Amino acid sequence: MKDVKTVTLSESVLAETNQALRMYGERGYEGFVLWFGTIEDQCAYVERVYVPTQDSIQSEEGVGYLVSNNTLFELNKFLSETGLRMIAQVHSHPGRAYHSATDDQYAVVTIEGGLSLVVPYFARGPADIMQWAVYRLNHGFWNELSLRETRDLFYSKTTVTSGSSRSEFIARWKGRLKGKTC
Repeated sequence: MKDVKTVTLSESVLAETNQALRMYGERGYEGFVLWFGTIEDQCAYVERVYVPTQDSIQSEEGVGYLVSNNTLFELNKFLSETGLRMIAQVHSHPGRAYHSATDDQYAVVTIEGGLSLVVPYFARGPADIMQWAVYRLNHGFWNELSLRETRDLFYSKTTVTSGSSRSEFIARWKGRLKGKTC
């Protein structure tokens, strides 16, 4: 992930992510999803939204979620079997979007260059990355990307044909990246 310069995803990935997080938020909980896909050269292609089993926490100290060791084991098994890669983790906050100390310490994404996105207000707003906080792991620290860095990193397409093969998916995206590095 550290060499990835472009992350390509569909509007349906954004909508599915927002919908999953909003579902948790409607009950007063933070939600958590993962984006899986492929990496080729300096491009990551988000192909799947995964909502892991999670235990929601709500107390006087705040809200959060826990992902069990068994869920992490199943996640790693799935990635190994499919050959997909973890592109990003995405979770919601009840208020503004930022990476808390807990987010830093208990991130599921731990690879250099990994991405962590935080969606504000329990995902009640639009499915718009430019309104989310985007962080990238650099030398063991989560650094927030500026709006310009976020705009330069992410490329989205409004429609994706389901049932396409991986090579068709990549070829279709590469043909639409005008001016990007991939």
